[in-house]
Amino acid sequence: MSITPAEQEAFARDGYFVRPDSVSATMVDALNARLSQLITRCAAEHQDGTRRSLAFWDILRGSRDDASVCWEMSHGEMPARAEDWEARAMRVGHGLHRVDELFASVARGQMLGGVLSALLPPPAWIVQSAVVYKQPRSDVVQFGLHQDSAYLTTEPESLVLAFLALDDMDEENGALSVVPGTHHDPLHVALAMGPDGFYPVEGRPRPERDYAPVLLPMRRGTVAFIHGRTLHASGPNRSPRPRRSLIVHVMSGTSRLSPNTWIQPPPEGFLSI
Repeated sequence: MSITPAEQEAFARDGYFVRPDSVSATMVDALNARLSQLITRCAAEHQDGTRRSLAFWDILRGSRDDASVCWEMSHGEMPARAEDWEARAMRVGHGLHRVDELFASVARGQMLGGVLSALLPPPAWIVQSAVVYKQPRSDVVQFGLHQDSAYLTTEPESLVLAFLALDDMDEENGALSVVPGTHHDPLHVALAMGPDGFYPVEGRPRPERDYAPVLLPMRRGTVAFIHGRTLHASGPNRSPRPRRSLIVHVMSGTSRLSPNTWIQPPPEGFLSI
């Protein structure tokens, strides 16, 4: 899938561009249905003892190669029925493309993978794929301004994010916002993962200037392609609607991941597009 001259110009100038209606409504429905199946399966594995820890960072560290689910635990005991655990899901991944054929077909397909490949020196490798799940009327899942290259640091820089809206997104339910042009900034900080979260291993002060984030309302099926150093954020979900997004991070095979990066290539190598 080629990119247009206007998209190339926007990516070079702003560090992102948006493609409306890239993925069909039928496929989005299928992805959301498969997501529910994966969440229920993971919940059942917790219930039968296959998966033991419910701690967020324990789950996140083990999610590199599968469809682990990070759960919101502040509401007390988990529901009795596995299918009711979806209301507590916060994040699913980060190896959806490695363990599920449907998610792999989208991540590697022309509408996501093809565009990502066109933005990178070949070959293009998928580093991670996950679903960020903002539950209705919840402020648990939200993100301040950050660069994704902080926690997926490539040398030389080649990280690109494809952000697929699985629900309609607006300010009320925590749509994405970006700060155009900040991919021209240096990497503000490099992060490694410890027992209780990410911590800085290298960095420089963020440039002292006013940032003006631009809100990106999206209809389901829309994809935003974002440079790894472009500052972006998203607020809480204040609406009665879910806000789900598939995130796929890709790097060039001509780069390598920093040794401190929490994800490293598996023995068989990253999956290529």
